[in-house]
Amino acid sequence: MRLPLVYYGNALLRKKCEPASEITDEIRQLVQDMIETMDANKGVGLAAPQVGKLIRLFVLRNYIESEDGSLTFSDPIVYINPKITNPSKQTCVDVEGCLSIPGVRGEVERPYSITVEATNLEGQLFQEEVEGYNARVRMHENDHINGVLFVDRLHPHERNKLEADLRAIKKKYN
Repeated sequence: MRLPLVYYGNALLRKKCEPASEITDEIRQLVQDMIETMDANKGVGLAAPQVGKLIRLFVLRNYIESEDGSLTFSDPIVYINPKITNPSKQTCVDVEGCLSIPGVRGEVERPYSITVEATNLEGQLFQEEVEGYNARVRMHENDHINGVLFVDRLHPHERNKLEADLRAIKKKYN
């Protein structure tokens, strides 16, 4: 079932989420609904607070670059109670957007690579090392479960340029 999105200005997006203590049928259904919602909105990642659930959980699809340079996406990956460690000293700046902040994009500096440890939907702990845009998506979604939005990471000058757009989103959706 497609879930309604929570938009910029809603206090839920600023709350730190609670860990999932166990993987219940409710969590499994939430994950399926989040994947459907992410795909219906043409997103590459979606965190639980973006659909009004304050659980440390997000879903995403990896970018896969083929030999001819075209991009495809992986099957959905589920992250329950994720922890990000080992951020590289090397950083990169790239444009980010967010389903909860429609129409707004900005350049965010983030570490180039990270290690992620999380639990999957089967209850198994897994660890992965990711880099580039796939690392960026995980950091963006992990920020959501900590009450942080990508606009918080913009250079103040860039953030100021978006203030009118952010006010308009608050007015329209909240």
